[in-house]
Amino acid sequence: MLGLVDLINDRPVHLNKYFDWAQKKIKELNDDSKWRDKIMDYETRLLEEKQEGKEEGKEEGKEEATIAGLKKLIAALRDFGGTNQQILHRLEIDYGDQFTKKELENFMKQA
Repeated sequence: MLGLVDLINDRPVHLNKYFDWAQKKIKELNDDSKWRDKIMDYETRLLEEKQEGKEEGKEEGKEEATIAGLKKLIAALRDFGGTNQQILHRLEIDYGDQFTKKELENFMKQA
């Protein structure tokens, strides 16, 4: 356990020849500026991809919430006696910039 603490604190640890070899290789890689640059580039790309994934997830979540709200609106308008033509017209006004007429008609079928 003390060997691990020393290793984490960047102090040399001599447990056996395999451990010494691995520690030597790690030091060689860390001292190689080209290798360090490659690792930094790789880590940067990973972070960028992670951020892009988060943004895509947020957008998908917003769209799902919008669709769920839209379906509730359709049900409410039907409860108040709205015809399909009236409801579609209202949806086109409120959501026509986000969804096509065909998509809105499909949402009406699903609601």
